[in-house]
Amino acid sequence: MASVDRVRDGWRARWRTPEGASRSRNFKRKVDAERFLTTTEATKLAGGYVDPAAGRVTLVEFATEWLSCQTFDPSTREAVESRLRVHILPTLGTIELRQIRPSTVQAWLRGRQETCAPRYVRVMLANLSAILGAAVEDDLIPRNPCQSSAGKAPAVLPTKVVPWTVEQVTAVVNAHPERWRAAPVVAAGCGLRQGEVFGLRVEDVDLVRHRVLVRQQGKLLGGHPVIALPKGRKTREVPLPTVVAVAITEHLRQHPAVDGLLFTSRERRLANRNHYNRNVWKPSLRRAGVTPSRDNGMHALRHFYASVQLEAGTSIRALADYLGHSDPGFTLRVYTHLMPSTDDRAREAVDLAFDPDVMPDGSGQVEPPNGLTS
Repeated sequence: MASVDRVRDGWRARWRTPEGASRSRNFKRKVDAERFLTTTEATKLAGGYVDPAAGRVTLVEFATEWLSCQTFDPSTREAVESRLRVHILPTLGTIELRQIRPSTVQAWLRGRQETCAPRYVRVMLANLSAILGAAVEDDLIPRNPCQSSAGKAPAVLPTKVVPWTVEQVTAVVNAHPERWRAAPVVAAGCGLRQGEVFGLRVEDVDLVRHRVLVRQQGKLLGGHPVIALPKGRKTREVPLPTVVAVAITEHLRQHPAVDGLLFTSRERRLANRNHYNRNVWKPSLRRAGVTPSRDNGMHALRHFYASVQLEAGTSIRALADYLGHSDPGFTLRVYTHLMPSTDDRAREAVDLAFDPDVMPDGSGQVEPPNGLTS
């Protein structure tokens, strides 16, 4: 039975868990002990009781077990493990789950924001929240401290994509070593991600149907390049422009495919993005007069592709498919400012809908009302 008893230093609340185990907790004041006991008994009746002793496992112990049970693909697992090892566990790993409070999370967030970009901090917080959410589901802690208003993720200031000009793209392409010159042409002409360019095979280029089949990508796993499915395991088809077809054909004439791959290293292996970025991409940017920066990675060629497509009138739905975005809303949020103004088209659409013969003077011109000027 639950009870409140006098002890030397105050009052002790005693109760039993739903499984029958005996538990106790000391308080300075009797009223606090009674209030705690009343709340505990009510929680037991409501089915929301969490044994205080269950949360004594440390975060590093629980996180290690949690990670081992996840069904991540290898590269995602590697990324999550890295964030745990570098950014989360050094600060929070030795703390017991029951001792991690919203203020604990807030202090950790403040420390991460001093050294990491807001967007990356949000990813770390999502990982930590997933782990503590699993602890809640396992009845180890009553609530997830990451979901408190005190542990808000840092705001990510919206930035507008500024696409390169045709002249910049051309300069960067021409600045590439001959062996790699077709790679940025494929990226800019088809909107492929860097890994998708490196994973492109001869059989993926359909010169008859003028299509590129995006079926795989090259990515790093444990520092070594490997073949994997495209991002989000989403395969797709992209229109093949003539300029890209010509560049690929000329590239293959000079550099025959190795194991079917269009682009390979000098060792005739799958390209390593770190080596390419450091020894090919950045030097090419410098030669082209473009500052190497985070915004001027190879991803800039996808932004160029998107801007060209929108200027030509390609729909957001189609562009999302070409880029491999699962949500057209994401595509719209990123590129909406690049869409041509619809004001002129809207005016022209209405004007064209009216026959000039129905206008007041039959000329197709509308006289402005008194007091207004045309």
